[in-house]
Amino acid sequence: MSEWKIDQNIKAAFFDADGTMISFATHRVPESTLVALRELRQNGVKCFLCTGRAPYTVEEVPLDSLEAFILFNGQFILNRDGILYQETMDKADIATIVGQVQAGMYQCLFMTAERMFVSGHDDLVRSIEARVGLTYEEDDPALALDADIYQLNVFLEPGQTDVVKQACNSIKMTRWTREFVDVFPRGGGKDRAVRKVLDLYGITPDEAIAFGDGGNDLGMFGVCGTSVAMGNGNPEVKEQADFVTDDVDRDGIYNACVRLGLIGR
Repeated sequence: MSEWKIDQNIKAAFFDADGTMISFATHRVPESTLVALRELRQNGVKCFLCTGRAPYTVEEVPLDSLEAFILFNGQFILNRDGILYQETMDKADIATIVGQVQAGMYQCLFMTAERMFVSGHDDLVRSIEARVGLTYEEDDPALALDADIYQLNVFLEPGQTDVVKQACNSIKMTRWTREFVDVFPRGGGKDRAVRKVLDLYGITPDEAIAFGDGGNDLGMFGVCGTSVAMGNGNPEVKEQADFVTDDVDRDGIYNACVRLGLIGR
């Protein structure tokens, strides 16, 4: 593990939401994180949200402290001026997944720009609802056939996802937690979105830092010059991060920013 020191002048910071910016215990952003965001901005660091969440599920996030928003794991990027980038999933792949859901193979959460709905509730779905503090509306999965879908949460545990991967042609999967995999267009992901944002704002990868806790954050870790894993993060995330900070509920973001000299004590 590296010392708490970076040589580059940091101009951009990317933050995952659940487990990084948002506490699993309170479903809120800790006060210390709000302080860190304000001080980062005062010090000239542009702060970006980079999450698998949809735009209508980020009420807890301090939007005024953020420059732009990467949503659906990178398939939708916007700032206060409007949409900067968007990509929806292949219709043939959606039809395949809807067919598997209708056959009872698993439950799936479908995400459009306006709403999200789940095909049904099982133990995996209920476990995630409790963890992130959300309740998913149930609806007919066939509605996804005529909708623009940006991302899916397919509720299959590790080792069970080949049934989806082998049946679809244009998808990519990342796993944040054991209960489900994020499914989105093959060329997508947080890594591509972070690159696009850096290009748009004229910031180099070496001038960027990323904070995350789950497998879907490894993409942005690979793009940014500095990466910080939360203390409550998954083991593989901690292994690949440059630094491991404290848990989200123990001022992890704030403490890392202080240790790295990005904000004052």
